[in-house]
Parts: sequence; structure tokens; C-alpha cells
Amino acid sequence: MNNVIETLQKTALFQGLDMADIKHVASQVVTRQFPKNTVVVTQGDDTDSLYVILEGKVDVFLQNEKGKEIIINTLTECDTFGELAPLGGIPRQASIITTENSVMAVISRQVFMDTLLTKPAISMRIIDRLIKLIQDLTEEVSSLALEDVYNRVVRVLYKHSEEIGNKLVTEKLTQQDIALRVGATREMVHRILKELKTGGYISIQGKHITIEKKLPPGW
Repeated sequence: MNNVIETLQKTALFQGLDMADIKHVASQVVTRQFPKNTVVVTQGDDTDSLYVILEGKVDVFLQNEKGKEIIINTLTECDTFGELAPLGGIPRQASIITTENSVMAVISRQVFMDTLLTKPAISMRIIDRLIKLIQDLTEEVSSLALEDVYNRVVRVLYKHSEEIGNKLVTEKLTQQDIALRVGATREMVHRILKELKTGGYISIQGKHITIEKKLPPGW
């Protein structure tokens, strides 16, 4: 219960609610555990709950009729997903899969809608959230349509890295992970990373890639 309360306080969607409201929402959530590589939500499902990640990490991905997948986002602790389903009663627009053992607070449509109706500030945050989702999706679509594979790989490396010392180091990323994020084959990603490594731009240790110097504008 305490973990749920603390996470809700840090979650952008619920920030600013007083403690009584936070506790009221927390008292009505269902906490669920999901092992690594579990599909939590499937694209096209008619479920309508909102999820708050208490622990762990998930990938958001799309899949076409032929089974081809592309990862469009990665979410971690204090992030939320599934806001659209309770609002519009529409099928899930993307699938969610855990990439680590994860714990989530599941908020039913009824609880979520009751909170919206009594707390206008939450409604405004939902609007902000939807705007951000549209911006992110537009950016991803633009990248896929207008950038070549090399530049999409560069975008992923920078997006999924953090500064350690004076260098940028990615989170754990396999070549297949990168390929799924850029809409390319693993073999193409392998060739790009190999060239960057040969040129001294990156070094690779296990599943972590270190950006040794600014990546070139083209390949």
C-alpha cells in the first residue's frame, strides 16, 4: 500500500493531488506482478484499465498483420499506460511487454473516471499526456518516413543512453532491440555498429554501448 501511495505521488498524472485523494485511489487499485517477457496488454484488446508501473520496465510496440513489430517507446517506474482505453472505450492501440520482472498498479475504468470527474486537475494532465503521446508518435513516424536507417540508429543510441563520467552509455540494448526500434533488420544494425566501432565512435561491452565521441552525421 505504501509503495503504491509513494509511486502515485511521483506519477505525473496524479501529482498535486492531496494525500487523502492519493490514498483513496491507492485503496482501490489492484497490484499485479508480471514476470519478464510477459505481454501485459495486446494491441486490439477491449480491456479498459489504466496501469501505473511500480517496479520494472516495459516496451510499447506495434505489430502488423504479418507479425512485423516495431518498438515505439520504453516505460519505467512511475510511468503510466492505457489512458486512452478508459476514456474512449476504444481497443488498445499498442501492445505492452515487460523487459524486467515488473509490478503494476491496475486502476479500473470506474475508479479512473470517478477521479477525473471529481478532480479537474487530473483531466488537464490527461490532455497534456495525450498531447505528449501525439508528439512522440509524430516524431517516431517522421523518423521512420524521413530518416535513413543509420540516423534512426543514432537517434536510438542517444535516446537510450545516460551520461556516466564524461561519456554516454546506453542501457542494455541488443542489436535486435535496436532493430525493432528502427524498423530494420538485425544484420543492417550489426553493420552500422561494426562500422562505428571500427571508426572509434563507439565501444561495446556486453549489452551496453558507449558513445566515445560525437557520432557522424551520415554513414
